[in-house]
Amino acid sequence: MTTSRIVNISENLVAQINSNIFFQEFTFQKNEFYPPDTKIELQLADNVVWIDDLLFIFQIKDRNKDSLCDSSSESKWYQNKVIKKGVSQIKDTLEYFSKYPQIIIQNERGYKIDVAKAKQTFIKNIIIFNPNEKFPDDLRFNKFHESRTAGIIHLFHIEDYFNICKYLITPSEINEYLEFREKIYLKHKCIINNFPEQYVLGHFLETSDISFIKPEYVETLKRFKQEYSNDILFSIIKIFRDNTETYEKKDDYFYILKEIAKLKRNEFKEFQKRFFISIEKCNEQNIVVPYRISFPRINCGFVFIPLAKKNSNNWKIALHNYTMVHKYDQKLSKCIGIIFFKSSNSRLSYEVFWEYVEIDWTYNEEMEKVIKEKFPFREIHEHELERYEFDK
Repeated sequence: MTTSRIVNISENLVAQINSNIFFQEFTFQKNEFYPPDTKIELQLADNVVWIDDLLFIFQIKDRNKDSLCDSSSESKWYQNKVIKKGVSQIKDTLEYFSKYPQIIIQNERGYKIDVAKAKQTFIKNIIIFNPNEKFPDDLRFNKFHESRTAGIIHLFHIEDYFNICKYLITPSEINEYLEFREKIYLKHKCIINNFPEQYVLGHFLETSDISFIKPEYVETLKRFKQEYSNDILFSIIKIFRDNTETYEKKDDYFYILKEIAKLKRNEFKEFQKRFFISIEKCNEQNIVVPYRISFPRINCGFVFIPLAKKNSNNWKIALHNYTMVHKYDQKLSKCIGIIFFKSSNSRLSYEVFWEYVEIDWTYNEEMEKVIKEKFPFREIHEHELERYEFDK
């Protein structure tokens, strides 16, 4: 049995926003699926995002703009469609994840993925609603619905969700914000719903300390320095995508995207700095010492290798060796090597290839000898990265 589903404007908008923030590879909007050994079509939530150990379940509610527009009608719509139906649909999706061993749906890149394993992850339940103009502020300021079976469910006016995704540029930042939002709500239930969403976002940007409420934080966004945008992030993602079809290790690209998605803004700043300088340096004829960085928080390192064109025939050996030495030196379980060199293809200015390695660190006598006698890198120095920057 097949059912049809009409996708509304808000669903498409949220899908577009999520594809930009969470990457198309991890965003799912076409969420009809057939449980194993059945011919019954079921539907997950309107939008699902799954990145490694993170699962975001989105239900989107769009108000008919031709409907009667007054505060009373908007309140009834909110209770019926957002709270009752939206919460019920979230519960259905959670039940499907707990019940079915296989759930195959298509991501926004067109790949069919079994998302059933996502039930082992940290789940964020989110309802986004798009009401009419007369929607009451007291309802808009409601941050959560608490369900006995589904747990805490985030509530967002679509404009507020859009603004959050305008200021926070990486999936890790969004997840960190949602966790902060839950904590400050649970700490200050009695008063937090008196404040608009920009207060919570401002507080988050200023400090992770939730022990107090400081009303001035509602003005924080005016001072916030937005130095980075999704454009920089996605220019890097596009480079990987453009090389996947011709590269024998194209499947590694999904693992690399997952690790990039886990980076916070300040961490991504350091990543992109080394990425782009490596592109510049691969035009040089002399040997350039690779650039590298490690993030203990995610137990992953990155090494960026600019290779002179005259040495490009040996790029596979160089990529593997540098990746393995960096991983061993930093005692990491995961490491990503990225190599750059000038292209022989007249259509491309440079080639980019990569290697993803994931294996527990163990002592290796041969590696110890390499590090002692032929260490190929600069020393790494530990730095505490500034969280966010503001105009003075």
